[in-house]
Amino acid sequence: MNPSRAMMDRLRTWCAACGLWALLGAGTAWADEIVLVSPDYWCPFSCKAGAAQEGFTVDIIREIFSGAGHTVRLVNENYSRALAHVRNGRFTATPSTFREEAPDFVFPRVPISRNRYCFFVDLRSTWRYQGAASLHGRKTGVIKGYSYGPELDRLLREQPQDFETHTGDDLTRRLVQMVQLKRLDGFVEEENLVQYVEKVQPAGAVRNAGCISSSYAYMAISPVHPKAAEYARLFSEGMLRLHQSGRLKAILADYGLTPWPLPPAGTRP
Repeated sequence: MNPSRAMMDRLRTWCAACGLWALLGAGTAWADEIVLVSPDYWCPFSCKAGAAQEGFTVDIIREIFSGAGHTVRLVNENYSRALAHVRNGRFTATPSTFREEAPDFVFPRVPISRNRYCFFVDLRSTWRYQGAASLHGRKTGVIKGYSYGPELDRLLREQPQDFETHTGDDLTRRLVQMVQLKRLDGFVEEENLVQYVEKVQPAGAVRNAGCISSSYAYMAISPVHPKAAEYARLFSEGMLRLHQSGRLKAILADYGLTPWPLPPAGTRP
C-alpha cells in the first residue's frame, strides 16, 4: 500500500470514529432524563401525568431542563411514596417540596413556588383579616387535617368556635360555592390553588382578604443522584432567567396564576 493510500484509509477510519462518538454523545444527552414524581391531585402545582397541563411546577422544570438538552417526565405517586422513591434514587426529584419535608435532599438556591394560606371572602365583602380579633363572630371554613402554619394553627386551637371544619373531595371548589351561597363568611386556602379553581370555574370568583406568612417550595433532588448538584445549579440559573425574561409570567398564566417575588438571596439554601 502506498503512503498516500494508507493515509487516506486512516483518515476515513478516524472520520467514521468521530461520527460514532458524535452519535453516542447525542444519545447520552438525550437519554439524560429528569423523572419527576408527585401526586396527581395537587393541581395546579402538579397534576395528572400525561395531561394537557401536568402542573406549573412541571412546566417550569421542563422549560429549564429542555434548554440544557434533557427530557422531563412526570410520574404520579402518593406523596410519602414519592419522597421515598426520590430518596433511594428511583426517581430524580419531586417538583415542589418544602425543605423541612426532606432536609436530606439537594435543593436549588431558588424556589419553584411561593405558598401562602389566605382568607377568601365574597367579592362584595369588605372584611379583611387583621388578626385573631377580626375572626370573632364569623364562620370561616377550614379543611380537616391541614396544617396552616404556626399562626393559624394556634388560632384553630385557641378559638375553634370561629372555624367550621370540612372534609371530603374537591373541597376548594365546594368552599368557594359555600361562600357564594352565604353558608360561610369565608374560608382559608392556599392562594395558588384558589386562583387555579377560579380559572377552571370562572363563576367561582372570591376575594383575597389577607394572607398569613409565606413559605417557599423547591424542586427537591435525590441525594444519591450523581448529578444532583449540577441539576440544582441548572434549575437556579434557569429559574432566575424565567423571572427576569417574563417567561415565568406566561407559564403561570396558563393556570390562572401570577408571578411572586423571590425571597431575599440571603434566605435561600
